[in-house]
Amino acid sequence: MPIQRKEDNSISEKPISYAELKKHSTYEDAWIAIDGSVYDITAFIPKHPFGDTFRGNLGTDCSGLFSSAHVRTDVEKLIKNEHYLNANDIKIVGYLDVSQDNLYRDGTQKYLDRIVYSKLSDDKFWLELKSKVRKFLIENHELPYYSTLEGAIYLIYHSLIFTFLAYITWFHNSILAAILLGFHLVCASAGVSHIVAHFGFTKNKLLNSIALHLMDLGGYSSLEWQISHQTHHNQPHSSIDYQTNQYVPIRIHQYVKYREHHKYQYIYFWIGILFYHFRIFPMSTIWVFSHREFVRHPYEIFAHLLAKAIFLSPVIYCGYLYGIWQALILFGVYSIAYSFFAFILLYNDHEENHQVLALNENINAFQKRFSWADVQVRTSGDWVPSNWLLSFVEFHYGYFNFHIEHHLFPSFKPSLLKQISPIVREVCEQHNVPYISTTFIEMHKSFQHHIIEMGLPQKN
Repeated sequence: MPIQRKEDNSISEKPISYAELKKHSTYEDAWIAIDGSVYDITAFIPKHPFGDTFRGNLGTDCSGLFSSAHVRTDVEKLIKNEHYLNANDIKIVGYLDVSQDNLYRDGTQKYLDRIVYSKLSDDKFWLELKSKVRKFLIENHELPYYSTLEGAIYLIYHSLIFTFLAYITWFHNSILAAILLGFHLVCASAGVSHIVAHFGFTKNKLLNSIALHLMDLGGYSSLEWQISHQTHHNQPHSSIDYQTNQYVPIRIHQYVKYREHHKYQYIYFWIGILFYHFRIFPMSTIWVFSHREFVRHPYEIFAHLLAKAIFLSPVIYCGYLYGIWQALILFGVYSIAYSFFAFILLYNDHEENHQVLALNENINAFQKRFSWADVQVRTSGDWVPSNWLLSFVEFHYGYFNFHIEHHLFPSFKPSLLKQISPIVREVCEQHNVPYISTTFIEMHKSFQHHIIEMGLPQKN
């Protein structure tokens, strides 16, 4: 039965549309939906030990992420306990009504996370998977996050490599080092900053803050990533599609309206991607200042600017040593390398990953029928290394080649993803959920085939 607050017995029966939920997405006015109930958590966030974990989830249905972030606890029961809610100033404001919501409305629609999944308590696939992973963690004395020492080691490892490559690039005028620097900062962003954004790195707030801004050091904004990437985890592919479509007009899903230029997208897609970093380097800073409502701590803007300054200082010194044009050439090489490696690592989807969400504009018939966990698996894919070089990439990249496991348990430390993959595969087979695992090359060939198919004229 729905929980009803004593002072207003009708409040839990109040319908809240997704459009209304979206309006309450800041720390000053924070709502979230979990299993159909809409909660006002504005007063609770400061009490949460990691209040930043709500960043990017506010104003959304985050049932799946909520459950996967608390694998070792029965938090689903806790959120329904009236005493717990009252003690933590969490209010139920109504139930989520999505009968009038659409997945995609127009080309400027930023959020595509409008599918509301079936209740987790009815999701047998997710319940069994979560139970077995919890059992694995307990039996092997594993924590979902690194210890402070482990986190420090990873941070030092990536920082030393950055320092060495930056020194060779800018002080010794090395194009090869510039290429490797681009590759390294993509991997550091994914394997360290990315996981900090999901709050699965360590419990040390200072260490986490430093590690998070490795992403800013590479040229992106960790704050923007936290917002947009959480959307991607609520609704797979959504935010990364938005980020790309506003830069390169590509068509990945069938619900994106077909245009004549899409037939050339298999060519201009990769050409445009090579210049991705040139755009995000300045625009990420502009984003931070223009979206100050998401800034929770005063030092966040300063940390972003400091990271950019640390990166640009040796570039400027390189211009002093070798001339401004040589410095710009090296920066261009670094930027293209960063863009290329970011997309060959991030865009590793199999073409089958996109079929689940290939829906028409009206998704009313699909609301509350999709399993959150099922969709995470079907819209993700793993690749396995086929040689020693890819084995190194797997480690350096933070094991995010196990993308299925990351989407199911995004707050897990990277080293756990590979360990739990046999469990995930086993449960998928038991529930007839396709588990895609192939080579790196085959994954990219499949994705390129999908890009070509989506560029062909639609058949009537």
